[in-house]
Amino acid sequence: MEVTCRCGWTTRGSKADIIATVQEHGRSAHQQEITPAEVRAIWRMADAPGPGRAGRTSGMDAAKK
Repeated sequence: MEVTCRCGWTTRGSKADIIATVQEHGRSAHQQEITPAEVRAIWRMADAPGPGRAGRTSGMDAAKK
Protein backbone atom coordinates (compact mmCIF):
# COMPACT_ATOMS: atom_id res chain seq x y z
CA MET A 1 0.00 0.00 0.00
CA GLU A 2 1.09 3.59 -0.51
CA VAL A 3 -0.12 7.02 0.60
CA THR A 4 1.13 10.39 -0.64
CA CYS A 5 0.17 13.45 1.39
CA ARG A 6 -0.66 16.75 -0.28
CA CYS A 7 2.58 18.10 1.23
CA GLY A 8 4.59 15.57 -0.79
CA TRP A 9 5.37 13.12 2.04
CA THR A 10 5.00 9.49 0.95
CA THR A 11 4.93 6.20 2.80
CA ARG A 12 4.63 2.55 1.84
CA GLY A 13 4.08 -0.58 3.83
CA SER A 14 1.52 -3.04 5.11
CA LYS A 15 -2.02 -1.86 5.80
CA ALA A 16 -1.37 -1.70 9.56
CA ASP A 17 1.94 0.16 9.04
CA ILE A 18 0.32 2.67 6.68
CA ILE A 19 -2.48 3.49 9.11
CA ALA A 20 -0.07 4.09 12.00
CA THR A 21 2.45 6.03 9.91
CA VAL A 22 -0.15 8.28 8.26
CA GLN A 23 -1.79 9.01 11.61
CA GLU A 24 1.60 9.98 13.09
CA HIS A 25 2.41 12.17 10.05
CA GLY A 26 -0.97 13.91 10.36
CA ARG A 27 -0.35 14.69 14.03
CA SER A 28 3.29 15.74 13.75
CA ALA A 29 3.28 17.60 10.43
CA HIS A 30 -0.25 18.98 10.23
CA GLN A 31 -1.68 18.88 13.78
CA GLN A 32 -4.60 16.79 12.47
CA GLU A 33 -6.12 13.54 13.63
CA ILE A 34 -6.98 11.06 10.89
CA THR A 35 -9.06 7.93 11.43
CA PRO A 36 -8.18 4.49 10.06
CA ALA A 37 -11.21 4.77 7.73
CA GLU A 38 -9.86 8.06 6.35
CA VAL A 39 -6.47 6.44 5.72
CA ARG A 40 -8.12 3.50 3.94
CA ALA A 41 -9.98 5.98 1.72
CA ILE A 42 -6.73 7.50 0.41
CA TRP A 43 -4.33 4.59 0.12
CA ARG A 44 -3.55 2.84 -3.12
CA MET A 45 -1.75 -0.29 -4.19
CA ALA A 46 1.95 0.42 -4.64
CA ASP A 47 4.11 -1.08 -7.33
CA ALA A 48 6.52 -3.65 -5.96
CA PRO A 49 9.80 -1.98 -5.02
CA GLY A 50 12.45 -2.53 -7.66
CA PRO A 51 16.20 -2.71 -7.16
CA GLY A 52 17.44 0.26 -5.20
CA ARG A 53 13.96 1.41 -4.13
CA ALA A 54 13.16 1.52 -0.45
CA GLY A 55 9.91 0.10 0.81
CA ARG A 56 9.09 3.18 2.88
CA THR A 57 9.98 6.79 2.12
CA SER A 58 9.06 10.25 3.19
CA GLY A 59 9.21 13.64 1.54
CA MET A 60 12.22 14.42 3.71
CA ASP A 61 14.04 11.33 2.46
CA ALA A 62 13.30 12.23 -1.16
CA ALA A 63 14.61 15.77 -0.62
CA LYS A 64 17.97 14.38 0.55
CA LYS A 65 18.56 12.48 -2.71
